[in-house]
Amino acid sequence: MERQRRAVTLALLLLVPTLMAGSIASTPDIQQQVEPAAWPDGGAAYDNMQQLANFGYRRIDTMANENGRDWIVTELEAMGYDVERQPFTSDECSNCENIVVTINGTLEKNWMVAGAHHDAICYTPPPFAGITYPSCTSSGAYDDGTGSGALLELARVFMEWNITPTHTWKLGWWDYEEWQGSGSSESGGQGSLHFVSEQIPDDVNVTYVNYDMFALNWPVPTPLASRTSGCDEDFWTLYMFTSPVDDWSYYEDRGLEVTPEMQADAEWLQTRLKDINENLSHPTEWVRVIDDTKGNSDHFNFIMAGHAATWIRGQHQNIIEEGDTCEQTPKHQRSDSVATLNTMAGGRPNVELGLQTGLDIVAMLAWWDRNASLYGDNDSTTDLHSHSGFNFPLEWWMWLPMLLLASAFFVHLARTGRLPDRISLWKPGDAETPVEADLVADDD
Repeated sequence: MERQRRAVTLALLLLVPTLMAGSIASTPDIQQQVEPAAWPDGGAAYDNMQQLANFGYRRIDTMANENGRDWIVTELEAMGYDVERQPFTSDECSNCENIVVTINGTLEKNWMVAGAHHDAICYTPPPFAGITYPSCTSSGAYDDGTGSGALLELARVFMEWNITPTHTWKLGWWDYEEWQGSGSSESGGQGSLHFVSEQIPDDVNVTYVNYDMFALNWPVPTPLASRTSGCDEDFWTLYMFTSPVDDWSYYEDRGLEVTPEMQADAEWLQTRLKDINENLSHPTEWVRVIDDTKGNSDHFNFIMAGHAATWIRGQHQNIIEEGDTCEQTPKHQRSDSVATLNTMAGGRPNVELGLQTGLDIVAMLAWWDRNASLYGDNDSTTDLHSHSGFNFPLEWWMWLPMLLLASAFFVHLARTGRLPDRISLWKPGDAETPVEADLVADDD
C-alpha cells in the first residue's frame, strides 16, 4: 500500500512541471517579455514622409517614382531585410515596381500584410475630376507619403523586435495605386492587384491592413477656419474602413460572392481592431471601425479576392462630394505637400500625433500576433482561418509524453507490485549517455 502511495505521489510530481511547461511551451523564451524592445515613433514616420515627398512628383514611369522606390529599398536593406523587387507592366505603365519584405511566422499559409502605395498623381478636383495637365504636379505627402513613411517605421520596429510572429508578415509598398486620370485606359490599384493575383498562392489566407492618407486624424483638432465655416467636430476622425460585417452591397454589386469564411474573417478583423483601440484607449467617436462601402484604395483588391482587409484613413473625400466642411483633403492636388499638412494640422507636432495613432494600431496588431499566449489570444496560436471547427490546444499534446510515463508506473505497479529501481531522464537530443536518477524503494 505504501508503494502504491509513493507511485501516485511520483506520478503527480512528474506531472506538475509538465503542466507548468505546457502552459508556456507554446511561447518561445524571447516572447516572455511583456514590454516590446521598441515602438514606432510618429516623428520618425514624419521624417520618412518628408523624404519621400522631397523626390517630387512620383507619377508612374517617372524618374521621381524610381528614385523614391530606390530609396525605400535602400532603407529596408540597411535595416537588414531581404527585399523583393516585384516589377510589373500594364497598359499605362512600362516600369512599375512593388517592394515587398517578408517576416516568416509559424503559420506559413496565413499572412498578415500591411501595405501603402508609393506613387502620386495630380489632376483637377471634382466636379471635373481627372483632367491632368503639365503644370499639375504633386509631391504626394499626404497621398501617400504618410502611409509609405509609416510603413517604413513599422519595418524598423519589427526588425528590432526580432521575434517570430504567429502569422507570416509581409510589408508591401505598391506602385500604381493612383488612377491616371480621365484619359486612362485602366483603373488604379494595379500594384496591389498584381500582388494579389500573382504573389498570393491559392491556399494562403491573408489579412490586409492598408495605410492610405492619414495623420490628419485624432488627436489632431480641426482648425479654427473649418469650425468657423461650419465644421462642428472637435477632431478629425481616423477611419478603419473594414471588410463588412453588415453591408457587403458595394462588393456584391461588383461580383463578389460572399462566403461564410469571408464573413467570419470580417467579423474577426473588426472585433480585433475594436479590441486594439479599446486597449489603446482610443475614443470610439473619433477612431472608428466601420464597414467599408466605397472600396477606393488598395484594400479593394484584397477584399475582392476573398481576404479580410481594412483601410486606415484620416481626413477624407472632398467637400463638394461630402458636403462636409470638416473634410477637405488635399489629395491629388498641387497643395498635397508637407507644408499643407503642417498648416492644416496646426504644426508638425500635431502631424506626428496623428501618425502615431495609426502606427499604434498596426504595431499593437503585430505585437499581439508575436505574443499570442501572453495576451490570452488562443485563436492566434492556431490556424485562424482554417474554419475547421477543431482547434486542439497546443498545450495538451505537450503533456502526453509525461501522461504516458505516469500511466506506465501504474501499469508496472499492477503487474509487479514494486517500483522500478531506476528511471532514465534522457530524451532524444540530449547527451549520448543517459542521466539517471535512483529511485530506491523503501521496504518499510
